[in-house]
Formats: sequence, structure tokens, C-alpha cells
Amino acid sequence: MLGDYRKFVIEMERESRGYRLWKRGTDNAVCIVESYKNKRSIYFAVSNLLPSSTLIREKNREYHVLLLGVEDGELVHRDFGPFYVNHQGEGSVFKKFTGPSIECYTHCLFVALKPSDGNTETIYRGTMPFFRDDISEAREENEGCEKERQYYDEGILKAEQEKEMWSEIFEIFYRKPENVFFAEDRDETAAAWCRVSQSSPLPSSLAQCRDLITAYGHYIIGKNGHRCFVGIPGRFLKREQPLHDEGCFTLWQPLRGGERYFEDLDSMPEALQEEIFGYWICEIDEETGELMPL
Repeated sequence: MLGDYRKFVIEMERESRGYRLWKRGTDNAVCIVESYKNKRSIYFAVSNLLPSSTLIREKNREYHVLLLGVEDGELVHRDFGPFYVNHQGEGSVFKKFTGPSIECYTHCLFVALKPSDGNTETIYRGTMPFFRDDISEAREENEGCEKERQYYDEGILKAEQEKEMWSEIFEIFYRKPENVFFAEDRDETAAAWCRVSQSSPLPSSLAQCRDLITAYGHYIIGKNGHRCFVGIPGRFLKREQPLHDEGCFTLWQPLRGGERYFEDLDSMPEALQEEIFGYWICEIDEETGELMPL
């Protein structure tokens, strides 16, 4: 990379086995994203896949290339329109676009979309390299904090200190509460929320959440009357549920805009669990500063 120019080759993985190959052999997908200042471009190509004419006739669907991400607490969704696969099972597209910085995009999807109702099925999925690297780097950093974790594990930070630390965090960061993170009718806490920088000191109760907080760059705190809450960014995936063995963060809520893609969590397809971002939330005990499930 030189100057403002950035180029990413996205590793695409086959997601759905429901779309047969056009001819005997192997299929392939290539995605390259480039960015220079406020200009962006994407090149996407597939080979040996069911032709578009057959897909429309047999399944009443058409191919689309999508970029998904998050910017300022809002889901970013870019659809590059119908993607044509010819009678030899090959297709490619080169598109220029503008908008949010390329870093806000986290996933690239190649989907079969049903125009009549907008229902999609993911065929290929790719994760932006910098998004994957951020999480792995955060986990490496977390593993390198053995001494700090030992400090917490030995109980040097007592319960009263924990409560005091939470009080200081709310005093410093809870200045301009916002309700921009969740749709009002989907926020079970009915709290007003604020963002807390990853660089701020962490209470001991969040020490094991450091990898997710570092990867996403923040966490959030909220209030509803005398009740206080904390939210850790992450998707509706077990590997991104903070302290899942301890049962603290049992409430997950999608970022505002994500709720329109599903009716309830029980009905959320597995593919959407990888794509929709949100927060894992628990309550803070006002007497001890400890984390409590909702």
C-alpha cells in the first residue's frame, strides 16, 4: 500500500451447497477491493456456477454481490445489482463506488436473491482481511496481558474498588447519552447509551472481554433510572458471546437497522448470525459493581 491507495484480496469461502456446479469440476470465486481517497472499486468473478438464465428459471432467483459493514453504529449495506453468469458458468463484474471508508466494510457476500420478496441465500462469504486481523491481533494482545489478568485473578481489585471504578467510568463518559445504537422498540433495557473508548481503563469484570472490545474499538454503557448496563460489541455467535461460560451476557440486541432482517432470534438464519452486528448486554449490580444477567 502506498499513500491513500489500499488493495484487498478477499478470500471467499463456499457457504451454500444448494447451487450445483454447471459442469463437473470445481467452482471458484475471486474478490478484489481497492480504495483511493474517496474512490472505491470492487472486482468480483466466479467460474463453473449455475448460469443466471438457469437460476432464474429453476429457482426464481438472481445473483448479487453485497458488501456489509458497520459505520457509526449503523449497518452499511451495498448491493451492486444483478450479477450475470453466462452459459459457461462464468461471470465477472467491475464496479466503482463511493461512500463510507473501505474499513467500515467487514464482509463480502455472493448471494442468490429472490426479487419478489428480497429473500437471500448466501453462496460465497468473505471476511475483509483487516477485520479478521483486528480480531486476531486483539486476541494476541489479550494473551500477552497475562500479568494484568493475574492481577485481577488474585483479587487485588476488590468489590468496592470495582464499584468505584464503574462509578468513575459513568462519571467520565456518561455525559451525552444517545439512543442511536438500537431501535427503540427492540431495546429491552429502554436505556440511554454512551460509547466508551477501548483505551480507557477496564473494570476487572470486563478483563476477559478485552479481545472483543479491542477488536471493535469500544464498548457501551447505559442507564435507565437507577439501573446501569454495559454492552459488549459482537455478533450473535457463541464465540463472540462474552463470558459465555459464566452466563452474564445473555441478552443480545442487533444494531439499529439489523432488526428488519429477522423477526426474532429463534428465526434468525445461521448466515445472518455472521452478518448482523449488535451488542451483548448485562446489568451492573449497583451495590457491588458485579455483572448480572438480565
